[in-house]
Amino acid sequence: MAEKRDFLDELIDLQSDWRSLKEMPNQMVGSLMDEEGERKVFNPADYKEKPFANSGRCLRVSSGRTDVCSRCLDVCPTHAITIHEKTVAVTEDCRKCGLCAAVCPTDTFSTRRHMPRQVYDQIARVASSYEQCYVTCTRALKRLPKGNEVVLACVGAVSRDLWFSLLADYDNISVYLPVGICDRCRTTTGEQTYVDAIATAEEWADAALGLEVDESEMTHEYTRAYKRSQFVSGAVTSVERLVTRTNPALAGAKAVAQKISDHSQRLNRLQKELENAVGSKSSNNHPRLLTQGRKLMMGALQHDEGLAEFVKLEVPVCDHSLCTMCGDCAKTCSLHAIDLDRDGQVSVQSAYCVSCGACVTACEDGALSMGPMDTSELVVPDKVAEEVARKKAAAKAKAGEYVEKGKKQLNRMADALEKLDDQG
Repeated sequence: MAEKRDFLDELIDLQSDWRSLKEMPNQMVGSLMDEEGERKVFNPADYKEKPFANSGRCLRVSSGRTDVCSRCLDVCPTHAITIHEKTVAVTEDCRKCGLCAAVCPTDTFSTRRHMPRQVYDQIARVASSYEQCYVTCTRALKRLPKGNEVVLACVGAVSRDLWFSLLADYDNISVYLPVGICDRCRTTTGEQTYVDAIATAEEWADAALGLEVDESEMTHEYTRAYKRSQFVSGAVTSVERLVTRTNPALAGAKAVAQKISDHSQRLNRLQKELENAVGSKSSNNHPRLLTQGRKLMMGALQHDEGLAEFVKLEVPVCDHSLCTMCGDCAKTCSLHAIDLDRDGQVSVQSAYCVSCGACVTACEDGALSMGPMDTSELVVPDKVAEEVARKKAAAKAKAGEYVEKGKKQLNRMADALEKLDDQG
């Protein structure tokens, strides 16, 4: 249902029409030039990045086995990944597609500019500012992106958990991919990777990701809230601008930046609360590692607890009658989500477990099997938000008391005046 327009919206439209005519010559020149005055040229390499590997997080390295995981090897379209004993390497044959980082359950592969948190912030910033956000790839766009177009090396570089967190928080994100574009791409595994990731994320978030195949149908309008924030800031600070040259166009951007900052702070609080609840180290004194994708997922669940019932994950379950306390399961888990105590009891911290199943494969005695996870365990209460809500409720109740007290005083005054009137 469309939002009801008011007088402020009419003023914004008038201002926008006048500004577009006034600034058209500058926009025509500026769109072709960068900040240093040089002509902009679309270069696909600007959106690609060769990943580097943290061998200590690799399941094959930690277990010393080749059968526990092969996700990165299977998805790499150029077979540019090698895993030899304690070392994971990415060769120069790498296409910089980012698929290995998206499918690796333990964050073995990283980049400097396209980490899950960074990609989330980039997409969230656009989705908060524009009516529609488009996620696309270099092959599909083939031009400099507009403000609401997020260009990646491959759409498959967005993981399942990242898509889920985005779909849980925003309902205006679409993928722009012309029909048949993936058929002509040398990143041959990209299409199946993003199809699987998006399908699972949509099921978990109980939401649908948009799909645009025709560039002429793409829209590039700012959201109503963004435009109103800019306009109001410009009106309120008009006198101040004469002295300080404050730019009202920054108001909307500042509001969005604050939203992204609040989300980041909420995720950091979540991790601290989680560490306080279950401990930051395993029983073997290894620091537990929370992947960025899992942190984003838990942030979404914290924001909307009801989604937990749609998220289907598995966690290792131990048959203690078969367990010989060899410790291979704990050794294999590079995130240290598994604890093995002195009594031989195996326990799993669900928040840190990424359902990779490597520990089950490593267990020679067959004591471990994968079973359904209680995803409600992934919901970590935000104590700060709860305290803010409590104070707001208390302030509202107090204000209500003052209103009622005021009404009673007014009624008494009215009664007194009425009696005076009768006596007169």
